[in-house]
Amino acid sequence: MKLSKLLITLNLSLSLGLVTPFVLSAAPRVVEQVAAIVNNNVILENDVNDMLNSVKASSDPKNLPDDKTLRRQILDRLVIENLLLQKAAKAKITVTDDDVTQAIGQIATENGMTIDELRAKLSTMGMSYNSYRDRIQNDMLIEQTKMNEVRHRINISDKEVDNLAKTIAQQPTKNIDVNVSHILIAIPENASPKQIEDATNKARDIVDRAQKGENFAKLATSYSNDDFALKGGNMGWRRINELPTIFEDKLIRAPKGAIIGPIRSGVGFHILKVNDNRAEAPKTITAQEVKARHILIKTNVLMTDDKAKQKLNEIRQAITSGATTFESAARTYSEDPGSADNGGDLGWSMPDRYDPAFKNALLKLKKGEISQPIKSSFGWHLIQLVDSRQVDRTNLAKREQAYRIIFNRKFTEESQVWIQELKGDAYIKIMGDDSNDNNSK
Repeated sequence: MKLSKLLITLNLSLSLGLVTPFVLSAAPRVVEQVAAIVNNNVILENDVNDMLNSVKASSDPKNLPDDKTLRRQILDRLVIENLLLQKAAKAKITVTDDDVTQAIGQIATENGMTIDELRAKLSTMGMSYNSYRDRIQNDMLIEQTKMNEVRHRINISDKEVDNLAKTIAQQPTKNIDVNVSHILIAIPENASPKQIEDATNKARDIVDRAQKGENFAKLATSYSNDDFALKGGNMGWRRINELPTIFEDKLIRAPKGAIIGPIRSGVGFHILKVNDNRAEAPKTITAQEVKARHILIKTNVLMTDDKAKQKLNEIRQAITSGATTFESAARTYSEDPGSADNGGDLGWSMPDRYDPAFKNALLKLKKGEISQPIKSSFGWHLIQLVDSRQVDRTNLAKREQAYRIIFNRKFTEESQVWIQELKGDAYIKIMGDDSNDNNSK
């Protein structure tokens, strides 16, 4: 994830406490102005201004609307983020400091920076490192919350996966990747005929303006109600059949630069712009399989780590000296009921199916070689690599790809519906704008 894109999409560390109407103090204090109330929480003007400055600092000015329009979009984003953070707190979802540090390290690496260089970059953009950590933490909390809530709404049948995998195999040149930008004009739940008419007219007007050459990114930042609004609507490269099904047929035939829409869905009207597209050539996918044997000694109160390791060293010495064979030793000593009777044979398998410590030791072995005693989460092992081979996993890979495509498509669709429901069930008050007072509780 590039830094310039990341700073637009990250969340602010929001003030989630209750509003305190009176300050009982002899010294005067500055009371921060409230921009919005979301259930029992508040969004402060400082939160809005901080994000406004971040977006302006990391965006091309020609893609941004006036400050008033941009502020409205940012406030809408912060309302949604606040609701999601409330949901995370209620579900007791947490992100550890180590998780945040690891994520920041990955971001720095992807941008060709060290952590110190990232700190310096943030400083030039007027952002403290601690504020940046808060944003990363909130973003991770929100992503976990969305995944936990939405994935339970997704059902994928074997037939769906099989059908798409078959399509991918039979028509590989039609599995086109597309770089697409998106505008969503949302319609609230139980919308009135007037609300639907207004949204329809607004969507048609945006399509007309886009087709006449108006800056699509600026239109998206000004009007879109989805997660990509502050990125100018740009969703990046996506596989066409990974996008919502209502987009697929239209995008597969659309040339570069095409404006598509408005397309009606359950959450509103969609407008698309094709920034670029590309076809994928057919390819064969191979993977390594290994055939291994092992001897497992489990630890307990009597069989300590040291004793288990010593016992395996003695068994290894007996095997390498020719006093016994690996298979015979496994039948005698191994405590793995699934393989002991077969001389420790684990059969052919992908290395990733094994415990990480077991896998790492196994992949370092040469054919026929026996490892030193290795500790895994199951106990202590001697491992022998019997053989390895490259196998054609094209069909399995296509099935895995089909599942991933279907999941991502349904996740996108269900996320939009779920967030609409979340907003519909919340008390949302935008200060100074009574028309946006949503009190459905």
